[in-house]
Amino acid sequence: MKKLAILGTGDAETPDATTPAPILAAATDFRPELCPVPDAVFPDTPAARETCARAYLNAGVSAERDGYAGLYINTVGDYGLADLRDVSGVPVTGSGEGAIRTAQADGHRFAIVTIWPPALRFIYDAILAATDAAHDCLAIYHLSEDPDLATLKQPDNFVQDMQACGMTTMAKIHEACRRGLDDDGADVILLGCTCMQSTAALLEADGLPVIEPMVAGYRYLESLIKGSV
Repeated sequence: MKKLAILGTGDAETPDATTPAPILAAATDFRPELCPVPDAVFPDTPAARETCARAYLNAGVSAERDGYAGLYINTVGDYGLADLRDVSGVPVTGSGEGAIRTAQADGHRFAIVTIWPPALRFIYDAILAATDAAHDCLAIYHLSEDPDLATLKQPDNFVQDMQACGMTTMAKIHEACRRGLDDDGADVILLGCTCMQSTAALLEADGLPVIEPMVAGYRYLESLIKGSV
């Protein structure tokens, strides 16, 4: 069975990180394996984003050298995707591109709902530009404020609360999804971070059409590989 390289944990901060369970569950004809991304940093500025891009590029080149049949950038930022695709001889995609292509395949226009604050809007602008999808994105909802970024290293920060499906945070996510669908006319909601994976099932149970990028992107990679053989 061919192996696919999963570059990054999808923003899970675990010292003994393994291949994310949602990806393992989504795998069909391939074996996804987590690969390290040394030197990756939190992309809170355009310069840091470039550092991330180099880190993912190097990790992807190393993974291909180790025999992986496909490379998956497991973050909605798709850091280093274009450069990695230019130098790679195997299919490459990322969570951001895969989620957007999933929406476009059904002719859907979407709104992005993200846990990250407006200061990180440049990440989404870059993804939309790279996929030529700015016209398909009707709105971007940021569920935190810029000063919240300074709290990330503190216990019980806003990201951990969201991953634990905290009631207040879930209410905010649900409200933003409803606004995107009802006010902006989106057909589907694209969750703006792989770290939001735990919220997808709850939103879908409430009848909200959601694209969860970690799994959607991985499935897109499998489809690229199957289409290339």
